[in-house]
Amino acid sequence: MIQTNNLSFGYNKSQTVLRDICLTLPEGHIYGLLGRNGVGKSTFLKLLSGTLIGKGEYSVGGFDPREREAVFLDQIRLVPENEAILNTTLQELTEVISLLYPTYSQEIFRNAVSEFDIPLTVKLTQLSLGQQKKALIALSLACNTPYLFLDEPTNGMDIPSKRTFRKLVASNFDESKTIVISTHQVDDLEGLIDWVVIMENDGIRLSSSLEELGERFGTEDIKEVFCQVVENKEDKENI
Repeated sequence: MIQTNNLSFGYNKSQTVLRDICLTLPEGHIYGLLGRNGVGKSTFLKLLSGTLIGKGEYSVGGFDPREREAVFLDQIRLVPENEAILNTTLQELTEVISLLYPTYSQEIFRNAVSEFDIPLTVKLTQLSLGQQKKALIALSLACNTPYLFLDEPTNGMDIPSKRTFRKLVASNFDESKTIVISTHQVDDLEGLIDWVVIMENDGIRLSSSLEELGERFGTEDIKEVFCQVVENKEDKENI
């Protein structure tokens, strides 16, 4: 479970990105983390993974990410929007990464590489942006961690690759896992996520299952609900 209580973060005293975020995300769901550009979605994922240090109380799987305990790092994997690309091949990289994660699955890796049609022996720096993204996602799925955080994972992918992405994430998910996908490309999450979290500058505006969306808004169309929420068509206190 992911829990935050008054989680706040600022890059400096005059730039507060997140303020008093209170949120509970039970395990066993694929969450879509939505919001306008600049509201702090990427920052939120970095805080959960321990990459950044925030104020307030927050935990992932019962661990405080700020402590960065080895047993915690074994259980989480973050794919940033702009991850540094090493001048190595995917084959060489997976040989190293597989040693860091006890849950690593060579079977998942081979299947993802095959589905994405990624070359194993070409330097990652020589691949297109879309191919690099697919390589990093294949590697992260193979880590098979209980918590997986993906920040704008489909940027640079073509339409067939996005379809493959949804297929692979869904096929490697079970109720013991928690996947949080941050994106502004809502269409890329259709049919994949089962829970929506919408962030605004004033905090969490909505956290709801798709079923609840249908009951509340009369539609499970994520884009329609997103527009209603961010355009203040719903009173914040009622969301």
